[in-house]
Amino acid sequence: MPRSSATRPLRRMADPATADGGARSAAGSGSAARGPSITPVRMGVVDVPEVADLEREIFPDAWSVDSFLAEVERRNEIGLPLVVRERGALIAYAILWFIVDEVHLGNIAVRPDRQGTGIGKAFLRWILAEGRRRGMSLCTLEVRPSNVAARALYESFGFRQIAVRRRYYHDNREDALVLALALDPSAESRLG
Repeated sequence: MPRSSATRPLRRMADPATADGGARSAAGSGSAARGPSITPVRMGVVDVPEVADLEREIFPDAWSVDSFLAEVERRNEIGLPLVVRERGALIAYAILWFIVDEVHLGNIAVRPDRQGTGIGKAFLRWILAEGRRRGMSLCTLEVRPSNVAARALYESFGFRQIAVRRRYYHDNREDALVLALALDPSAESRLG
């Protein structure tokens, strides 16, 4: 079955330093080594089985196929499910929600054999640029305290902890750290 037009590339991110209008993140400010170029596309129904398989491989409390299908059916102005492919192979995916002036990163994952290669950093940079492009002031997300690699990535971009959701994760009742990043300097005061 051919992919629908909904899976066309959204915007190429060949130069992350200029993709968000010249704004720089805390990570890589002044760094020449920006990592790989990625082309996120909107997730389609045909992507869901592969995304769900990767989700189960990575996360102990994996989202269901139905959860991903619901995201694919969501309107663009409310949510944006994304995939990144390399030579046809799924290497990463993310789920974004747009709530008033906030982009919430509901889910992001990189295939295990591609972790540590800059794909996650490039994808996060693209997501933050997309939030700015849509006029969002904040980006928020939840992360496990035990997910040291993810926390280091988020902190390298300047995310700060703003809250804790107690016993958030169902598999082991681990807390979730709520992290936020001001995408617009005027939102900085909202982070406390």
